[in-house]
Amino acid sequence: MICVCDYRTPRSVLDSLKKKFEIIQLPPDPSLPDAVNGHSDLLIFKFDNKLVTRKSYYPTPKDKIDSICRKSGCELILSDAEADDKYPNDCGLCAAVSGRNIICRKISADAEILRLASDFGYNILNVPQGYSKCSCAVLADGAIVTSDRGIATVTVKNGIDTLLISEGNVDLPGYSYGFLGGASGLCGNILYFCGDLKSHPDHEAIEEFARKHNTECISLSDEKLYDVGSLIFI
Repeated sequence: MICVCDYRTPRSVLDSLKKKFEIIQLPPDPSLPDAVNGHSDLLIFKFDNKLVTRKSYYPTPKDKIDSICRKSGCELILSDAEADDKYPNDCGLCAAVSGRNIICRKISADAEILRLASDFGYNILNVPQGYSKCSCAVLADGAIVTSDRGIATVTVKNGIDTLLISEGNVDLPGYSYGFLGGASGLCGNILYFCGDLKSHPDHEAIEEFARKHNTECISLSDEKLYDVGSLIFI
């Protein structure tokens, strides 16, 4: 199993991950804002056995992306979309998959994501938040944890069990705060956290909600939660 993550992922988190996973850290995309230019949920989108990345970015991590696809059997899809450092042009690939749903801001979502949803019969849940993947910690059965009220309104309406938590309490240098989805990643029925989940004031509610949805929470360090743009397990 491969864990794809930001080139700036904290050493303490990497040390914990290396005990179980092969680590592939993605290099920065200079077209994105400096603070998030290595965030995996802005650089790739994993869907079933497909891996989407932008054609403009691909030459930089080509060896790493090719290695991921070779080892996992994923089909590489290159998007023609261009990105820049202005929202929402930076978040086209930042979509979350929950059950048979793809949660994204449809107007800014990459055309390849919308095409895959159509081809495979997935529902697009249109939310106002462009950083949808970063904003959602998806549990083993598709339930989500989010601090974004706009996302929660849409997911609840569409039958997804949703825990709404307080904003903040996640570090992201360059921004006022990060998001829980960006500070975590699901592998099987285990939700791994970049940092200590107990540093979040809502940790008890999150752990109880996770247990309800057959998901175990594991903290990868004893530091404050840190948004690395999601840990993506392939």
